[in-house]
Amino acid sequence: MEKIQEVLFIVFIFALCVCNCFHSMPIACNVSLNDYCPASLYFVPTKPISIEETAALFRVNAGSINKTVDGFAILVNCSCPAEHDWFVWRTDYTIEWGDTWESISLKFGSFVVKKPEKPLFTAQTVTLDLLCGCSKGLQVVTYEVVTGDTLFTICSRFRADLNETEQLNRLPNPSLIHSGDVVFIPTSDSEVSKTSKNRSHVYLEILLSIVAVILVLSVFIFLVHRKRKKREQSEPSAGLECSSCFTFLSSSIGCSSLLGLYSSSKESGDSVISAFSSEKSTVFQYYEVLDATSNFSASLKIGQGSYGSVYLGKLRGTDVAIKQMKNTKSKEFLAELNILCKVHHTNLIELIGYASGGDSLFLVYEFAQNGALSDHLHNPAMRGYKSLPWTTRVGIALDAAKGLEYIHMHTKPYYVHRDVKTSNILLDSNFRAKLLLHLWNLGI
Repeated sequence: MEKIQEVLFIVFIFALCVCNCFHSMPIACNVSLNDYCPASLYFVPTKPISIEETAALFRVNAGSINKTVDGFAILVNCSCPAEHDWFVWRTDYTIEWGDTWESISLKFGSFVVKKPEKPLFTAQTVTLDLLCGCSKGLQVVTYEVVTGDTLFTICSRFRADLNETEQLNRLPNPSLIHSGDVVFIPTSDSEVSKTSKNRSHVYLEILLSIVAVILVLSVFIFLVHRKRKKREQSEPSAGLECSSCFTFLSSSIGCSSLLGLYSSSKESGDSVISAFSSEKSTVFQYYEVLDATSNFSASLKIGQGSYGSVYLGKLRGTDVAIKQMKNTKSKEFLAELNILCKVHHTNLIELIGYASGGDSLFLVYEFAQNGALSDHLHNPAMRGYKSLPWTTRVGIALDAAKGLEYIHMHTKPYYVHRDVKTSNILLDSNFRAKLLLHLWNLGI
């Protein structure tokens, strides 16, 4: 009897595993679709490589590759060869010593259709079939699921429709995706397929946009410089400290503060800064930051810099960008907080608050829903955006100029933005421009 129960238990566990596993299902060829279409491979290399090295590996032009937060988006022509019943993209690969079909697939982001019956010989050139997809009116991205991903977070990351993604992948249950699965993400609407501009027109449009932005900014900077020269030389300059914003103290007496946020190493001999207070900023609890970022989930990571990582989160019902810094960067943290609590303008990204916990410090900023201006100027369709109208572009240039005028003329001390570029101009839900300020891109 015990043997029978053991066998039944094993069968039950096996059935449970089968029912709770999703395996990649290629997109089947369809007579109603074109024989080929533009598609993308979201390639995350196992070790750091450049765009040029990626182009050499996939044997594509470097111009068809876009850098992402954790890898590359590679534009390919997806097709349906006669010997296949599903869509693939083909490229040649020269076999290296020790290669197997498994290692080759990993090298190409697990998108390779393996052919175990085909023997491999060193220096042999083979044609690889990589999974891709075509769908009417949509541009499809091939993506490998990583730990922490859910279908919802993947769709949010690519701004894709959840229901369309489920249908395209024929998912019986959206929760049954696991690390290593390959899914297909529909990333753009039907307007993309109707676009008939050739590449030279696109380049010309981008060039004219950049020239227009530079001209507007140059005029404003000139006016600001001329106005500043006319100011009275006797006007007293303000010190670097801003007592109405927050005060650094050597003790916690008489201060509404976040205690123990920073203390320098005793071995270094630096004085201990135990507290500071702020009128403008909100002090968030560490558990709120953990909840907002799903314990710093990789799927919510939207940026990485020399001072730390940036995550998308929702704090107290509001979408925010949360910058995580190591507590060894406390001097930079306090310096940036000192600056950002002084500057408040509709065309600057606002500092909302701060927090500390674990071994990290956090700055909480307002979130710009439409991302960086650069995403809308360089291959916007790859990111699911439409080309910006000229009226919107001029408005963005004026907004950026107003933000620059404010920090140049209406702050004490005056600040100079040392890194004005399209990736540092963010757009809110109404496409109003907001300059991104950091400690390292500001000068006095």
